[in-house]
Amino acid sequence: MAKAKLHAADGAFKSEFDLPASHFEAPVSEAAMYNAVDVYMGNQRQGTHKTKNRSEVSGGGKKPWKQKGTGRARQGSNTAPQWVRGGKAHGPLPHLYKRDINKKVKRRALLSALTVKANESSIYVIEKLALVSPKTKDLIKVLAAAKLDGQKNLLVVTDADKNLLLAARNIPTVLVQRVWDINTYGLLNAKNVIFTDAAIKALTAPTADAAEAKAPTAKAVKAAKAPAAPKAAKAPAKPKAAKAEKA
Repeated sequence: MAKAKLHAADGAFKSEFDLPASHFEAPVSEAAMYNAVDVYMGNQRQGTHKTKNRSEVSGGGKKPWKQKGTGRARQGSNTAPQWVRGGKAHGPLPHLYKRDINKKVKRRALLSALTVKANESSIYVIEKLALVSPKTKDLIKVLAAAKLDGQKNLLVVTDADKNLLLAARNIPTVLVQRVWDINTYGLLNAKNVIFTDAAIKALTAPTADAAEAKAPTAKAVKAAKAPAAPKAAKAPAKPKAAKAEKA
């Protein structure tokens, strides 16, 4: 079973912590992790790159010199791409790099990243990471006691309090994220992944959607329609009176 080091709130080592096998002993898929990281990094791009073409740069409107007789190469406009300060040919245009990834592939990549970190012994658990004051030195003291200072750390919490966020934002190598916001790139990019005990429980707890899907749903029972009353039998048609024969 995968294990992690359990530390007290002050950073002191306490014991070994058994990680749930459902999340930290999953099959590792490098292809899923590659796709997840590729899509995530592409979605971070703003796509605002832009160059001016020959119709947007300043100049033009007049032929630089006559077509023949000067000995120089013929030119039609000083906004052509071969001119200095001319337009850019085939330059980049603003567009979105946003892509989507299959939900199952995304989850498989996340479980693979957690398993990789567990195999590297880079998962740590702190009982309760709550700071009394929003001071960076207090957080550094906790990390130093756990021998995690000076490294790229990802702190995974359930609800980050204001003191923790203020204390961590002044440390360039520390990132605080909620357990519902972690992603494959953030896990692989960090040297150490530090969970709170509440975050571990929230990570392995079934989601609301899954709970609703497993819970038996009360189907609305349609009211049975009353059987239709039998139609009254039609009375036999009266025989038409024979017409009197014409005389």
